Amino acid sequence: MSYQSIRLWLRLFIVNDLTTILILFIWLLINIALFLGQFFNYHQSRSYFYLRALIHDGLSLARASALCLNFNCFLILLPVCRNLLSLIRYVLPRCITQSRFRRLTIRLFDQHIGFHRCVGYAICFWSLLHVGAHIYNYERLIDVHNDYQSLSSVLNLLYLQSSESQVNPFDRVNPNGLGVGAMLSTTPGVTGVILCVCLLVIFSSSTALIRRSFYEIFWFAHHLFVVFFICLILHGLQGLIRAQTNVDQHNPNICALLYREWGVNPQCLVYPKFTGSQATSWMWLCAPLFLYVIERVLRFVRSLQNTEILDVIRHESSVIELRFRKKFMTKPQPGQYIYLKCFSIAKFEWHPFTVTSAPEEDFVSVHIRTAGNWTKSLTEKFLMYPQDIPRLGIDGPYGSPADDVFNYDGVVLVGAGIGVTPYAAILKHIRSSQSSHTRLRRVYFYWICNTTSCYEWFAEMLQQLERDLRDRRNFLTYNIYLTQWSMGQMRAVIQNNNDDRDIWTGLESKTHYGRPNFDVDFQAMINEDWQMNGKREIGVFVCGPKQLVKQLQRLCIKINDHHSSTNQVQFYLNKENF
Repeated sequence: MSYQSIRLWLRLFIVNDLTTILILFIWLLINIALFLGQFFNYHQSRSYFYLRALIHDGLSLARASALCLNFNCFLILLPVCRNLLSLIRYVLPRCITQSRFRRLTIRLFDQHIGFHRCVGYAICFWSLLHVGAHIYNYERLIDVHNDYQSLSSVLNLLYLQSSESQVNPFDRVNPNGLGVGAMLSTTPGVTGVILCVCLLVIFSSSTALIRRSFYEIFWFAHHLFVVFFICLILHGLQGLIRAQTNVDQHNPNICALLYREWGVNPQCLVYPKFTGSQATSWMWLCAPLFLYVIERVLRFVRSLQNTEILDVIRHESSVIELRFRKKFMTKPQPGQYIYLKCFSIAKFEWHPFTVTSAPEEDFVSVHIRTAGNWTKSLTEKFLMYPQDIPRLGIDGPYGSPADDVFNYDGVVLVGAGIGVTPYAAILKHIRSSQSSHTRLRRVYFYWICNTTSCYEWFAEMLQQLERDLRDRRNFLTYNIYLTQWSMGQMRAVIQNNNDDRDIWTGLESKTHYGRPNFDVDFQAMINEDWQMNGKREIGVFVCGPKQLVKQLQRLCIKINDHHSSTNQVQFYLNKENF
């Protein structure tokens, strides 16, 4: 591996992963700090001296993992509060003036689902550790019945002195029996089993295969989190973990050695007294649950608002365009997306779709490609339109990386197939408000398709753009590529090659065959005279397969690195995530 390859790999790592890894590292450090702090707190606490005498550091391990479990349960709901994230995306650009830091911060919020998964894995890990520690603790509390003439045997019989002196919650259990019944007779035992079952179902149904092939199973299984959180709040209410309350009158560091002389020795005249520890899970869960309830209420209210279907247009390549109007809906901005639900298909199932209409239009439109069971059912529901119109629920709009498109001197919009939808609204908005965004000087549009039938989706829009922006020379450059073609199509191209307009799109600019050479095109962008002073910032926006994203990312880093000292041009990659 050459030095240049290593350098490019490091630059890719810094751009792609460094900030995300730093955030995850801080989150991991907080987990470790909470675990170690709580572990040594219980390991050294005089209040739990006698309980440690029975179960050793199983207590410290269980309580430390419980604290980390509470911390991650506090975090798990925040990344899926879409309205909260949209509010942050709206406020941040107005609070942070430095453009690079603002973009970096906003991009972190685009990774919210990834962080949600990491927190979910952490909950599974800490749950396993907590369950394992309490299984050990339970076995120790049962086995202590077999001890005689020792400190543990004296502690086990303290309940005979008074109920306040009880430290072993299972001091009346028959040690020769299985003892599982004793565990299931307690609140922590019952709720613990339910918690484990819920976590197992949620985790096993969250695989990529289940999410893509059986979304309903994933959705319903994930909502077991309601049962999970209720049981987590109830889990510690019984107070089985008992702390000593009179350590000043009965010092366990001294009296543990004099356990035969309790009540007689002047230093240990008073027997130890214990009380159950207070539950703390509810303290961690109140805030996120409150935010999530508000989130769900907002979604529910939006879903009940009437959605008026204005038109349904069937395009080639199994794509339908829905045009609708919603009275109280916030006007979607270019590049934003909405969640759509069809009540007659699934009352609780939402799917994200990019808005393809401009804010200036009096309707909202989305283009939906039939690519799964739900989209296929939706297409079938609209076969009888306008005689039979299914009821739709709309939630949104929500922000996306394309929100930042007008904060660059130039933008490169790259869409593959249906991945062109985020940029349809942007191009329409540019056409409708040509003087509103004074900073944007260049737009380079790339549309990569594997079939000519895709062009029918937005061919009319592109033709209007070509006419309306004719006076703005060099402002819009569009490049349409066809990656697959038949011999019949090639003969048609050859026969019509001299026509003024392209045979497939009707545009003056002809369709290219093959794949774009971004290396050459980006270099041409650098060499262009933009008639401006200072550094040029070009945003590269891409919605397509991972290979295309990686190709453009490597190219942006390579060019930025090579021209950092000789050219005042900087490329910033933005990729769409759903």
